[in-house]
Amino acid sequence: MAATDRPSWDEIFDVVVVGSGGGALTAALLARDGGASVLVIEKDEFIGGTTAVSGGDMWVPLNRHIADKDSRDEAIAYVTRLSDGQTTDPSLIEVYVDTAHQAIGYLEAHTGYRSEQHYPLHDYYSVIGDRIPGVKPFARSVSPMPWPAGAELGERARLINYGPWVPPAEFSFNEQYQGLHTPEAVEQRRREGIRAKGGGLIGPLFKALLDRGVEVRTSTPATRLVTDDKDAVTGVVAGPAGNEKRIGAQRGVVLACGGFEWNKEMVKTYIGYDVQPMSPWMNTGDGHLMAMEAGAKMGNMTSFFSYGVIYEPFAKGRDGNPLPQMMMGLGAGSIIVNSRGQRFMHGGYTYNDFSHPFGFFDQRNPGYTNKAPAWVIFGAGHLEKGIMGVKPGIELSLQGPEGETAPDWMALADSVSELAEKIGIDPDALEQTVERYNYYAEKGEDPDWGDPAQTRVLTGPDTVNLAPIAGPPYGAIQQWPGTIGTHGGCRIDADGRVLGNRVPVIEGLYAAGNTSASVLGCTYPGGGGCIGPSVTMGYRAGRHLAATPARDIG
Repeated sequence: MAATDRPSWDEIFDVVVVGSGGGALTAALLARDGGASVLVIEKDEFIGGTTAVSGGDMWVPLNRHIADKDSRDEAIAYVTRLSDGQTTDPSLIEVYVDTAHQAIGYLEAHTGYRSEQHYPLHDYYSVIGDRIPGVKPFARSVSPMPWPAGAELGERARLINYGPWVPPAEFSFNEQYQGLHTPEAVEQRRREGIRAKGGGLIGPLFKALLDRGVEVRTSTPATRLVTDDKDAVTGVVAGPAGNEKRIGAQRGVVLACGGFEWNKEMVKTYIGYDVQPMSPWMNTGDGHLMAMEAGAKMGNMTSFFSYGVIYEPFAKGRDGNPLPQMMMGLGAGSIIVNSRGQRFMHGGYTYNDFSHPFGFFDQRNPGYTNKAPAWVIFGAGHLEKGIMGVKPGIELSLQGPEGETAPDWMALADSVSELAEKIGIDPDALEQTVERYNYYAEKGEDPDWGDPAQTRVLTGPDTVNLAPIAGPPYGAIQQWPGTIGTHGGCRIDADGRVLGNRVPVIEGLYAAGNTSASVLGCTYPGGGGCIGPSVTMGYRAGRHLAATPARDIG
């Protein structure tokens, strides 16, 4: 339970922000600019949360780069169609469309953040645009431009988190499309402390807060909310175990501390099947649990921001385990099959579609036929050429640099039937699947999972260009459903205030980012469909807190 006594506070601020991602830092900035005293606390030793290790894009209709060819009504129609009734509050779609471009404009006017249109990254469903109202064949997504973190922050630049999923962190996407990220250029920028992508958003926000005298306190986990006798949130208990402090919040507490994808119990309870996270391991649902203890109403808890995961056979992550990469099959000349040797997915027009077929319940053979892991089946061409991932800069090798033995979640064989035996699939079933796919692929057709109306490939697997699986040798590697964060969390109103089960609004409690139920519902309309809502609702929460009178909290 949340603490309900009236403690003597160790510290008191107007606003306490839990988390340090894009939404958290934006909320802190707006509250501080409005005259509030603010403290930011972060569980990790690094700052930036999921935002820092991401591409840093934000999906922002009507932003200044495309305002002359976008429209409010079309943006609302697009998200409404994609969310398909799964938004906890449909009115928040309009709030988002009306506010997102204002939030980005504020950051550009009041911090060192600068954006540019992510030119080739059109709305994700533009590849089937005739089916979706309001979709645009251009980018509503904006990317951070490179920012001189080393020069602006000095030693504190090292606090901005790095991730292995959208390399290199020193170059923007548009620079990569131009081929500017040579090894020499990457190394030079690394020495200079240049950050782009997620770091190009977090860095300027961090610097802006420091310039305003706001402390961003790392290695400070929040463990519970403090409430008064009227169930209003008045503060938070936070700090290393055995050294916790009671920190009062005279105006409110903002929970913006990530999703729950690293909490296996919560994943099993709400999502129902295993997903492999590609995000900071601190995202264990702390904010969700604290909010629920305080009586928060939750929404969208059964959904998540999806991606495919393939583990690099010969590379280790920071934790010493095999490194997960954002990959969804291996494109033309490969197929994805379940444990029965059957193809079970198109792959999706966007990565957010990819993982959901793994949770399919098959009535004909009662059970979860597609439960992970699946297998990607491929041929000699992938081994000869090397495999490029769907994100610029990611390359996956299936052959060890020192001749290492392949792990048990990868297999090579001289025939399809031998390959099937090695990975535990019925040989006849897999042979029939591969033969059928190859027969049609030779003719440029895919009647089982192709989509003749799909015009091109944008972010999903290559389901347009077809090629047979040719060998020997033949290969297989495990394919997992993955996630870059969870959709679900505290239900909020237009100002980021958390709704209660027993009261309309829990006084003093706000949420943003993946600690809140996404205002766009269970969808991902384009690049930055996660960070855009996080920053936008952080902006609205911080603005509301700035206008909220300080309370007497004892």
